[in-house]
Amino acid sequence: MTAKVKINLQEGIIELEGSEDFVDRQVDKLEAIIELFNQASSENETDSMPGEDGVVEDNETGSADATTNGSLPQSLTVPDSFGEWMHKFRDDINDQQKALVASFYVQAKSSTNDFKTIEVSNCLKDHGIKIANPSTNIKRLSTKKLTFQTRKVGKLIFMRVSKDGEAHLKTILR
Repeated sequence: MTAKVKINLQEGIIELEGSEDFVDRQVDKLEAIIELFNQASSENETDSMPGEDGVVEDNETGSADATTNGSLPQSLTVPDSFGEWMHKFRDDINDQQKALVASFYVQAKSSTNDFKTIEVSNCLKDHGIKIANPSTNIKRLSTKKLTFQTRKVGKLIFMRVSKDGEAHLKTILR
């Protein structure tokens, strides 16, 4: 029988899933996990540039996912390949989350550290990922404070993924 626990520390989200024995053992350690989570969160607030450290991944079998392995990733490292980047995230993400993943990738590869909606749309389209109305999804990300406008040139709006957006990306890693 599978047991599942989900805790939302203001969208930090700790998820435990597995056998009842495994979940029981992890819940017993929950206080230590939350303390490590809080330490990682306070360190994230002092980080100035994304991409300084690698993503911490959980390679032990039978343990919790990457968001509960004792420490959160300090920052997201974007590989050269979009396919490799997309593979770092769970398969069950929704269209908005796919747009956020692509937005962060395009932003990381941009010399100006921002992105345009058309670049995100083209990136997804080039890799065979179809989402319903990318423009609307990116606007909704902005409404949720996961992205924000950096500048506007004529009708072109340039945006950037916010710290909240980066934190959300960390919660949807495999």
